[in-house]
Amino acid sequence: MDDDTQELIAIQQELSGISSRLRKIFPSTHPQFDNVFEDVGAAGYYIREAGYRLESVLMTVQGDSAGSASDPEIEETEIE
Repeated sequence: MDDDTQELIAIQQELSGISSRLRKIFPSTHPQFDNVFEDVGAAGYYIREAGYRLESVLMTVQGDSAGSASDPEIEETEIE
């Protein structure tokens, strides 16, 4: 496993930890839960999305993604 892969995995783990911390800080029983629900929910959503995007980057970096090294525009030009 190279340094890039290790660094990406570490970032994913940090994002997961942040999500957990947010849920612990603002459980549904928190007195201000209703006031922050929408913003905390949006933050959680974007944190999950960042994790999904990093997973895609990991697949590409590790060579697991089909066509990761190719440029679709070049392929399209070659077909024509």
